[in-house]
Amino acid sequence: MTGSNGFAARHLRSALAERGVETVLATADVRDAEAVARDVKKAKPDAIAHLAAITSVADAWSREHDVWEVNALGTLNVALAVKAHAPHARLLAVSSSEVYGHMTPEEAPIIEARPVAPASPYGRSKAAAELACARTDIDLVVARPFPHTGPGQSERFAVASFASQIARIEAGQAPPVMQVGNLTAQRDYSDVRDVADAYVRLLNLRGGPHVFNIATGTAHAMSSILEQLLSLATMEIAVEVDPGRMRPTDIPLLVGSHARLTEATGWSPVRPLGTTLADVLDAARQGVTTS
Repeated sequence: MTGSNGFAARHLRSALAERGVETVLATADVRDAEAVARDVKKAKPDAIAHLAAITSVADAWSREHDVWEVNALGTLNVALAVKAHAPHARLLAVSSSEVYGHMTPEEAPIIEARPVAPASPYGRSKAAAELACARTDIDLVVARPFPHTGPGQSERFAVASFASQIARIEAGQAPPVMQVGNLTAQRDYSDVRDVADAYVRLLNLRGGPHVFNIATGTAHAMSSILEQLLSLATMEIAVEVDPGRMRPTDIPLLVGSHARLTEATGWSPVRPLGTTLADVLDAARQGVTTS
């Protein structure tokens, strides 16, 4: 597994451990082709989950070279290492719904056959990563997860930022005013634990389609998500829009179909958004009390 200390990767490791699957954690920087090849040759894996990436859409605007080197070139290095040293291993390459770019309400929910048209540096790097590993001499499956959240997510991401700000305010560590970005965007949020379950199923899948959305099929306005979190707060909290949290371009609507994934693996989202948000806030509160 690459990117083994990342947010989704930690949950995937737990999901695999629950199933009794031994996980070997890659140590190489994916930008170092020789080191990646050594890792794959040594591990002799049956399957590889490639999650190493720069994952923040917001951060990518100011880190375009880094994002392309890690996300696109890093994926090419992993694919070449698999071809050379583990050609029969299943490679799960984790892409992103950001490759789809802008969509209209009439197109919702997006299916995998829709042409990609990324609108951000992050989305472009992920589309390039898909091309970098799109080869017929390895056993490849590409996952396109839509936004997901859950306990332990970095504050660089919107839902975790909301929760962390609420937790600090409740603890008296900050004034009762939250700073937010664009609240009009609508996003299809999954629970990261459901996403990890989808990754496990795709690692075990053989044959069939090679690109899969991981989504719930329902979009929620960021304002609605914030309202749900504020309803769980123990005190009144004001909200202010911070222009510094706005992105140069923000996709207004992003929602996907999981029909192909469900047909191929039986997967479906099982955790309601309200439960996920409560878990994120509880984790943020625990982080405040233990820091």
